[in-house]
Amino acid sequence: MKLLRTFVVPPALAVLLLAGPLFSADKDDGWIVLFNGKDLAGWKLKSDKYNVTRFVDLDGKEIKGSRKGKVDQTDTVVDAKGKSIAGATIAKIDGKDTPVDTDGKPIKDARITKTGGRDAILGPDGKELKDARAVTETVANPTGGWKVAENGLLTCGNGPHGSDLYTEQKFTDFQLHVEFLGTGNSGVYLQGRHEIQIDNSFGAKPKIQEVDGKKMEVFDNWICGALYAQIAPSKNMAKPPTEWQTFDITFHGARGDKGKVSKKARVTLIWNGEKVIDDAEIPSGTALEPGPVLLQGDHGKVTFRNIKIKPLGGN
Repeated sequence: MKLLRTFVVPPALAVLLLAGPLFSADKDDGWIVLFNGKDLAGWKLKSDKYNVTRFVDLDGKEIKGSRKGKVDQTDTVVDAKGKSIAGATIAKIDGKDTPVDTDGKPIKDARITKTGGRDAILGPDGKELKDARAVTETVANPTGGWKVAENGLLTCGNGPHGSDLYTEQKFTDFQLHVEFLGTGNSGVYLQGRHEIQIDNSFGAKPKIQEVDGKKMEVFDNWICGALYAQIAPSKNMAKPPTEWQTFDITFHGARGDKGKVSKKARVTLIWNGEKVIDDAEIPSGTALEPGPVLLQGDHGKVTFRNIKIKPLGGN
């Protein structure tokens, strides 16, 4: 006959068991949770105020639907490169304004564009409001359009220009983990300087370019997963915008002395489990000072979760 032993589970341990496995950031392995899923503690807005321009009538009442635009512009015929075509005019052909040459024949690849004119305030109908004036005010920007949902998700895209969010803490060398929904345009800035682009790039195709005498497939350096305008990802690992994606970034800051950079910053990006940037030197924009993690908040609606960082030697 076997004896059954009874174990008493301490209440604190019982809570942990019911909660399931801990995130790696909760373990003693050097990870720091940057977004707590509750509020924006540890983060700051790039600007807590912004300017708003309204158009008002003589009595100071706002004119709904008004905007700034151009009047008294001239129709000009230009070629495919936007250069004005001498002698070209505009004629009605089949009821449509069409660029034609001196013989009245349509000009291939030509188009009509508006040039010149002057700035004016236009009403909803596009006509000039001569008595209107612009009034600019500085107003508070308490959240920058960032929202923390009850399910612990952080969403941007509802704020004015300049509503970027950055960590109060600054870093030099680190590993960074970010999860996001690529529904719009945003970015993760390393040290607040170098942007890893976030965008809906699902299905984006590479271009054929000649590199060192060989034709290669090359992605644009502005798609999701690129170090924006500098380094293109080697592969497009984008998922549909409704699916969660991950960036796992390793960053080593620049090195130097007395303000002079002797070794540029380097970055590695693993995107959805695939290495797409491999310890690449960042061509420009590097600086010796540590900097924050910054999330771009004014280009489009993007949702984040599970943002954590592990400082490496040198911080």
